[in-house]
Amino acid sequence: MRNFISTRVPAPLNYRGFTFLEIILVVLILAVAIVPMVRAFAPAVLTASTDEETTVLANQARGTLHRVMALDFDTLDSNQGDPVDLAVLFGSAAEADKETFTYKGKNYTPTVAITDASGGLGGLLQLTVTAEQVRFATLKSQY
Repeated sequence: MRNFISTRVPAPLNYRGFTFLEIILVVLILAVAIVPMVRAFAPAVLTASTDEETTVLANQARGTLHRVMALDFDTLDSNQGDPVDLAVLFGSAAEADKETFTYKGKNYTPTVAITDASGGLGGLLQLTVTAEQVRFATLKSQY
């Protein structure tokens, strides 16, 4: 007769998987960890959207300012005002319409202001372009 020693490993008591309590605990731990992370990233997402809009408006205002700066001094001097009619300034409504742009479904048209910056002596104009919250200003002299 042979003597066999049994080396059987005891089976776990639960073959069915995770219990409902274990799953609830894991979900609770994940919720506690994820909610603060989402709250931390929410302001960054909102700020990025605002920064993008500001960048788009700034680029358009800068482009408009460059177009206005390219005009001769006499044209700018004769069209002083706040705001300036862009169709008169650029010579046609079609040229003025080139300044209008659409961003996220909303139309924007920068406003241009031309004022005397010489203190009444003439020869120096301040050019200001505003697109919503973005404003650029520069001086142009007669030379």
